[in-house]
Amino acid sequence: MEIGGKAVDIKKNKGAKWDGKSRVSNDLYRKNFDQIFKKVTDNNAEEIVHGDPFKKEQAELNESYQQSKKNKKDREKTLRELDERNGF
Repeated sequence: MEIGGKAVDIKKNKGAKWDGKSRVSNDLYRKNFDQIFKKVTDNNAEEIVHGDPFKKEQAELNESYQQSKKNKKDREKTLRELDERNGF
C-alpha cells in the first residue's frame, strides 16, 4: 500500500515471539505469584484473608522455646538424681 508516495507495510511488527523463559521461576517468584493469584477455597479462605506472614516463624520460635523448657527440666531432673545418688 502506498501513502504519500511511500510504501507502507500493512502488518505491524509485533516483535519476537515470547519464548516462555523470560521469567525465571524460583521459590520466591512462585510464593509471590501464589500470594497474588491463589484461588480462594473453603479450606484456605481464612488463611488468605487473615494470614500473618510471620505466623510460621512465630510457630517455629514457640516450638523451639517449648523444647528449650523441656530440655532444662530434663537437665534439672538429671542433676537432682546425680545429687541424690552422690550425696552432694
